Amino acid sequence: MAHHGKHIIIGVSGASRHTKSVRAMMQNIKDSGCQPVFLSSQAQHLRSAVKKDIARIHALVLMGNNFDIDPKEYIHRYEKNDAKACVHPMTKSEFSTPTSKARARYETLMLEHALACGMPVLGICGGMQRINVYCGGTLHQHLPDLVGCNKHMQCKQGIAPHVPVVPVIIKNGTLLADMARNIKMPFCKDNEHDMPKVIMENSLHHQAIDRVGHGLRICALTDSIRMRDGTNGYLPEAIEADPAGPYADQFLLGVQWHPEFGASSLGKKIIDHITDAAHKNSKPCVTLSRRKPLVTRHTTPSCHLPRNQ
Repeated sequence: MAHHGKHIIIGVSGASRHTKSVRAMMQNIKDSGCQPVFLSSQAQHLRSAVKKDIARIHALVLMGNNFDIDPKEYIHRYEKNDAKACVHPMTKSEFSTPTSKARARYETLMLEHALACGMPVLGICGGMQRINVYCGGTLHQHLPDLVGCNKHMQCKQGIAPHVPVVPVIIKNGTLLADMARNIKMPFCKDNEHDMPKVIMENSLHHQAIDRVGHGLRICALTDSIRMRDGTNGYLPEAIEADPAGPYADQFLLGVQWHPEFGASSLGKKIIDHITDAAHKNSKPCVTLSRRKPLVTRHTTPSCHLPRNQ
């Protein structure tokens, strides 16, 4: 356990400070030796609230959401004749209620300024998706249409979030692989260092990354999925800063699962790493200068990436 002192503050943005995921994340941050602060997105003056909040924290955690990122934020990145350029009927836009819309705008501004000043950022589930869309990526709006079932929503099956249900394949040579390096896999010998690390995690989402945003790279994938059209493919389970991109010098990680529930031992390691990064980033962000991501229309759909990409 790291002990950094209570002066290191990590801001946590979520639907409510009372949700199970937010409570679990804040407790994990406390256990790692930092002070968690719940960031309220419902301030009357949005930009003033962002300016105040970004200046008092040393790292930012974006939690999941019961709403979906509004597809109008990214469907324009597809060609007009692409079926993905339409709003899916199962998409529940976060712009549909005043509360969720305020949170969306708040988190986008907080993310913008955190990236601009090199602040450590961790995105959980919908938080990962927000990072990807902000950086110019896109999302699959409804996974059952792609894979033919609801296997990625364990809550629909009555399975608790601390229970691991899906394999996650961590790519070698990534920040996430470094975090997972001491996790033992019972089916491998300790000296098989060239083997990708495979862990079991929870799964609580109906959307996933399609095209990966600029400055990001995939660091973990699902196992091979039989798509509805009969082909096999993969979906991103985690993204991180590309070492050759504009965010190379900061901690930037997004995971599709919920590490705060401890379904695997990697969850604690992820939270320990962002608290370590927050400690190194001991000066809070004081600049609101903007660094816009490079948004590109043509990128490789992630479900067709081979495992060694």
